[in-house]
Amino acid sequence: MEFTQEHEGIRRNVKKFIEAEINPHVDAWEEAGIFPAHELFKKMGDQGYLGINKPTKYGGVGLDYSYQMVFLETLGHIRCGGVPMAIGVQTDMATPALSRFGSEELCKEFLVPSIKGDYVACLGVSEVGAGSDVASIKTTAKKDGGDYVINGGKMWTTSGTQADWMCLLANTSEGPAHKNKSLICLPMKTRGVQVVKKLDKLGMRSSDTAQIFFDEVKVPLRNIIGQEGMGFVYQMQQFQEERLWGAISAVVGMERLIDQTVEYTRERKVFGRPLLDNQVIHCKRAELRTEMELVRSLCYRACEE
Repeated sequence: MEFTQEHEGIRRNVKKFIEAEINPHVDAWEEAGIFPAHELFKKMGDQGYLGINKPTKYGGVGLDYSYQMVFLETLGHIRCGGVPMAIGVQTDMATPALSRFGSEELCKEFLVPSIKGDYVACLGVSEVGAGSDVASIKTTAKKDGGDYVINGGKMWTTSGTQADWMCLLANTSEGPAHKNKSLICLPMKTRGVQVVKKLDKLGMRSSDTAQIFFDEVKVPLRNIIGQEGMGFVYQMQQFQEERLWGAISAVVGMERLIDQTVEYTRERKVFGRPLLDNQVIHCKRAELRTEMELVRSLCYRACEE
C-alpha cells in the first residue's frame, strides 16, 4: 500500500496528539480504572480523528479506509491498551453500521455527535453466554405499538459506564438465528437500562468495561439501523473493521517491545559481556521483526482488498 503526504500527515499529527494529550496521563488512568472519555473524545473530535472515513454530510472527513488504518496503527503509540480500545469502539465497532445503513434522522441523532466527540458510543453484542458467537445472543426487542421493548443483558461492554448510546444487537423476531436480529440505537439514559457494575480486569484497566441489564426498556421503532432482521449481517461487517483495528493497532506496540528488549540486552551483562553480543539474540530479534512486518503487511493488504 502506497502512502501519500496526507497519510503521513495523519500519522505525524496523531502521534503528536498522543504524546501531548494521552501518554502523560495513562498511568493515572490505569490506576483509576477509567479515563475521561468525554473530555478526550471531544479533543479528538475537534481534530477530526473520530470521523476520518465517515461521510462529510455527518461531520466526517470522507476519506477511504486506508487513512483510517494509518490512524489506527498510530494509536499503537499510546502506552496502554484500554484507551486505544475505547477509541476503536467509537470509530470502528459501534458506528460503522450506523454510518452505512442508518436513516438520515438516526445518523443526525447519534452519528453526528459521536464524530464530534460529544457522545461516547458502546457496542452491545457480547452476553454472558454469547460473545463472537453472535447467533446465540438472548436479548430480545419486541414490538409494542410504536416501540421496541428490550429485555436481557450485555457483558464486557467497553465504555459501558460512560457511554451515551449503545449500538445494540437484539432478537427482534422468532425466526432463524441468523435472520431474526437487528441493530438498534439505544440511549443509555433510557429508563430500564441498568449499568450493574464496572468489571475489575487484569489488563486494559483504563477502559471501563461494564455489565448491563435491560428491564422493559422502550425505544422508538425508528431507532433501528437499516432493515429489521439484518442485524447479524450488519454486525459481521462491523466485526471486519473491528478485527482490522485489533490487528493493526498491535503492530507499533510489538515494535516498541522489541526495541526495549534490544536495549535491555545491550545493557545487561553476563560473564562480562552484553547479552546482545550473543548471535542467537540477533537471530531471535530478526525473527520477531519479520513476524511483526508480516502482520503489518497482511493488514495493509486486507485494507486494500
